Amino acid sequence: MTLLSWTNLHPSGHGPLRLAYHFCNPAILFRWITSKKAQFLWFIMLATFILVACSGNRAEPTPTPTKTPIQAAQVIVEATHTSPPPELPTQTATPTIVEPTSTPTALPDNIAPYTGLTVDDVSRLQQRPIIVCINNDTVGRNAHFGLGLADIVYEYIVDGFTITRLTAIYHSQHITRSGPVRSARFPNVWMAYMYDGVLACSGGTDEIRYILKNEVAFPYLDADIDDPTNNRYFQSLGTDYRTRMQISTDGVYRWLADTGKSSAGWSRSGFEYSQDPPPSAGSTATMQIRYPGGNSVEWRYDANLGGYLRWQGGEQQNDPATSSPILAKNVIVMSAVHEETDIVEDSLGTKSIDIQLYGFGDLRIFRDGQVYEGTWRADPENPPRWLGPGDAIIKLKPGQSWIQVVRDRGELSY
Repeated sequence: MTLLSWTNLHPSGHGPLRLAYHFCNPAILFRWITSKKAQFLWFIMLATFILVACSGNRAEPTPTPTKTPIQAAQVIVEATHTSPPPELPTQTATPTIVEPTSTPTALPDNIAPYTGLTVDDVSRLQQRPIIVCINNDTVGRNAHFGLGLADIVYEYIVDGFTITRLTAIYHSQHITRSGPVRSARFPNVWMAYMYDGVLACSGGTDEIRYILKNEVAFPYLDADIDDPTNNRYFQSLGTDYRTRMQISTDGVYRWLADTGKSSAGWSRSGFEYSQDPPPSAGSTATMQIRYPGGNSVEWRYDANLGGYLRWQGGEQQNDPATSSPILAKNVIVMSAVHEETDIVEDSLGTKSIDIQLYGFGDLRIFRDGQVYEGTWRADPENPPRWLGPGDAIIKLKPGQSWIQVVRDRGELSY
């Protein structure tokens, strides 16, 4: 009697009967299991399983074509939950927390921690920063208002790697209007934790909204839930859902008072500043960031203004609130892990992007026409540290900073 072979399994020649006969015979079955042929087949099956599993982990998300506008009714999400929210996607990893090796030096009480500039009213610096979600599609970009008055502005990729969104952080001065305000995204959760701010947005997916309303320690002001008429805490200008929603610092403080949420007693570490540029830098006058969907950014250094002027989509960006161009004293480009989740952002099926803003990553800081290389580090209870060689803190120039979050340094050129 011979061992089983591949020909025994063929339907012709009573293959099934022969298969049953051999496997019902204990002696033959034992010889088959211990044979070199069986061992080879087991090896092939195991190798195939490992290759399939590994290739699945390495798959990159497929970019989604640029979205077309959807009707306003499609972006309004029901405020109440009648059933538990869907579980968060398993591939959305908790960001790695890395303990900092350097901590910023405490600033004087009258120096704003995120601009390095003096303030007239020190009490402002004892309030939580106000963190506002800002639309940055081609329509919303032309309606920006108040970005030049923010202490910090973040730009990051959202919605299936198709567009970018902005988040403006206001702390050292009051503003009468900022917008257009849009819905919250995953990175806003991490930002609000790091800066211990008040997050103000206009809606979001059920999953993100549930997290912000039920599972975080910082206050979250949602236009759809907390001000559905848009006339107490928010302002509505026009009818286009992409551009109409606006917010002011007074509106946020009014909501905090109405809901009994205290904003006083805030304390977070700030950045370090110096009017003099740090040593060991390379000179560069311009930089470009290749964001998807025709949203590439260019910053051009203007020595007379002592800062960087901003272009996006080939157009220079201005702020009607200041009647001036956007001018950043520091442009900070940080690489971070981006992961596409299972959370669907809109009716077109675009997926939410989770960006790991905790942990560490590659860094480039541009100030005074020079570039500084290093790494960033962050944890849930502190804003990022900007670290150069030997983990020495890279000092920023006093003034506004823009933080450009990218997937890897290959998206940056200078």
